[in-house]
Amino acid sequence: MARPDQVSDAELRSQIESARRQMRSGDGTGAVHTLVDAFLYMMRKKPEMLDAGAPGRFGQVPMVMRWPNLGANLSRDSVLAKAPQIDFVRDHFAVSEAITYYEFTLDTAVAQEL
Repeated sequence: MARPDQVSDAELRSQIESARRQMRSGDGTGAVHTLVDAFLYMMRKKPEMLDAGAPGRFGQVPMVMRWPNLGANLSRDSVLAKAPQIDFVRDHFAVSEAITYYEFTLDTAVAQEL
């Protein structure tokens, strides 16, 4: 499992550490919002992430589409248009849901060498 100190981009690391503090204080909703900002930041910083493919059931899909859709959902159309957007379809998130977003965001940041 990746660690925040493996993230070299100071802004991104700060966002990830902030989300971790929010989760530890029980603020799952705040953490998810922070992680959404972090993930969108990554895609702006490294737009080639939008083109990287991953195997899917029906062929290649953008790797970023593996983002967990637990209520803060990445729009596939926005990824294809190269203008990623995450839509909130819920107002509240549990810490357990935030952990899922946290792990995905952190692992992606480390894998992308950000």
